[in-house]
Amino acid sequence: MKKIKFIIPLSMLLLLTACSFGESTEEKLSNVLTEIYETEKGYREVQPLLAETELKELTNFQSMMELTQDQQDELSAQVEATATLLEERLALVKKEKESIAKANEKLADLEAVISDAKEESEKESIRLVEEALNNRYAAHDKLVEQYNSLASLQESLYNMLVDEEANVTSIQEKVAEVNKQNEVVQHSVKEFNDLTTHLNEVKDQAFSTLQNQE
Repeated sequence: MKKIKFIIPLSMLLLLTACSFGESTEEKLSNVLTEIYETEKGYREVQPLLAETELKELTNFQSMMELTQDQQDELSAQVEATATLLEERLALVKKEKESIAKANEKLADLEAVISDAKEESEKESIRLVEEALNNRYAAHDKLVEQYNSLASLQESLYNMLVDEEANVTSIQEKVAEVNKQNEVVQHSVKEFNDLTTHLNEVKDQAFSTLQNQE
């Protein structure tokens, strides 16, 4: 039995399972989903690195907020180090996005599986898997867009901390913007997680349908 795990943010793992029985429709679907899983390798590899970088950046930011502009040298060093972490984080997100984009291209292979399926119930169950994958990848695109917007706001905030012309009010306003955008990102993360859960449910239903046709 072949087992696949699609990994989603917040360390939530969902099992994607398929069995091989010759050249059946079930086997063909299993092969396509396996290829998609393997193509998402870059995405999976990024997750622990991204979480580690985010934690380091957050720790640095909290430390910066305890400093004053009178501690300019130390503050500047902290901002520079934190900005570097932000750049590293965005590079990881870019790698993640590229991995997902390549996996998305594999969805075209499902059309052949649908075409080869003999029963309409089989075709419909595979179409639902295809739709669930499409929705998941679309949600990931939106998540990355929102995440990059958040990073841009965070970068502006870091720069303000070493700007002698920036006052406490303007910094507080920028912090509020960052927090608001972070809420948007968290909503997008939840949506992506929910769609991944739905994908696995639809996948299970599809294989159940295919097995019943054997």
